[in-house]
Amino acid sequence: MNKNIYLILFDWSTTDCDGIETFLYYRFEDALKKFNELIENECDSDMSWVGDEVFDENGEVNDGYELDCNTDDENAESLYWHVVDKNDYNRRSFIELFKREIH
Repeated sequence: MNKNIYLILFDWSTTDCDGIETFLYYRFEDALKKFNELIENECDSDMSWVGDEVFDENGEVNDGYELDCNTDDENAESLYWHVVDKNDYNRRSFIELFKREIH
């Protein structure tokens, strides 16, 4: 019998530190909740440089930054939310949710 697990990778970096955080879930709903929570936290200017610099007051991406995302296609191979400082690739926030089959 095949089962699925859901893996979230949060790969982040600033000019002075970096890390990769991993989360595993058996239920898609739980993984999606964590995925969205991580994005929300990154958009909070009290918690992340992303929320402080990347988005303007209307939620649009400011010049010098790039946002690439697929956050709502549940049929996709993966969901992702990537933010990059175009002037300093060391400043990034990549959040990804993958579905993996286990045997």
